[in-house]
Amino acid sequence: MPLENHSQTDRRRFLKATGAVGAAGLAGLAGCTGGGSNGSGTPTINILTWEEYADLKDEIESNLDVNVQFTKSTSSSKMFSSWQAGQDTQYDIAVPNNNYVPKMMDAGLVDTVPKDVISNYGDVYDTFQGFASNQFTQDGSLYGVPIRFGWYGYSYNSDTVPDHEQSYEALFDPQYTGADLSGKLIMYDDHFKAMSAAALYLGYSDAFEGAKITLSKDQISKVKQTMIDQKDILQGYIAADPTYIKSFKQGNFALGQSGRNEIVELWTEGVDSATMATPKEGSLAWFESAVVSKKSDHKDMAWKVINQFIAPKLGAKLAKAGYSPSCNPKTQQNLTDHENEMYGSIDPSRLQNMIPFKAVENEDAWITAWEDVKSA
Repeated sequence: MPLENHSQTDRRRFLKATGAVGAAGLAGLAGCTGGGSNGSGTPTINILTWEEYADLKDEIESNLDVNVQFTKSTSSSKMFSSWQAGQDTQYDIAVPNNNYVPKMMDAGLVDTVPKDVISNYGDVYDTFQGFASNQFTQDGSLYGVPIRFGWYGYSYNSDTVPDHEQSYEALFDPQYTGADLSGKLIMYDDHFKAMSAAALYLGYSDAFEGAKITLSKDQISKVKQTMIDQKDILQGYIAADPTYIKSFKQGNFALGQSGRNEIVELWTEGVDSATMATPKEGSLAWFESAVVSKKSDHKDMAWKVINQFIAPKLGAKLAKAGYSPSCNPKTQQNLTDHENEMYGSIDPSRLQNMIPFKAVENEDAWITAWEDVKSA
């Protein structure tokens, strides 16, 4: 699906030390139904989510009278399609990207959020409460809870690229930073991320303000031509985050589109020259959002489990497992100074400059334009 792939490979990987917990927590659920029981009256909550969430199994079961079973998914689109196909009876909870929650709402798959149960919701960053209000609210009811987040912009090697006013212009003008970066620039091999960066560079910020991202036919044409012209200065397009990390470490490029998770992973590997930019035009942001199936037999307990995902202690553990900050800033109290620097304490100005992932109006036209760019 179009808006997926937010650092799935690197970000959604267990730390080696948690392998035993992951194997137990990510048990297959074939033949199970949502809201089951272990025979003792303790409910079993079945959760379809990213693999790091299984790190929280022991703590959740210690804090609540519940058994939790995690099943790993590799994309939000698969979560959505599986629930549409009937697995909303098998799982109580799913945790897709924010842009898939409205799809689940429109399909009648999810239940409303009882805010009295989600006691940690009031601590969530105002920015993400606002995003949720805009994207997850229908007839005055909320349907999803923001859990953790990340963002895209561009990054660069500070050993070879001078300090500069951070702007997407750096991706389109090889002289913009003060160094000649011709042939040392890369873009994502992804129509949504690459074309969005070009649209923001061209000043089409209004297109990102509605319920969907909406570029006119003329704007799409200008984005296409801008990206065709850009090919003369590009080293190329890059697809997977591991490839980005490996190429950066090898010095194969100096500046390129990236997610912050790639940079955090580089920092953990001692690559201090990796620098994440905050483009003045805005950064595309994803945030995972937990939903409860309308067909769950234990909705109240399912929401209590979700409340644990953003609890200060467990939210901090989840942040460490996935190199991604929690939507609850109180998690910072349970992270070291170094951990907060990487994925805990976020400058509020960055939050204000974030553009949440959304569906794309007339996406077929985007895809056609992207194919023309790639073949030019």
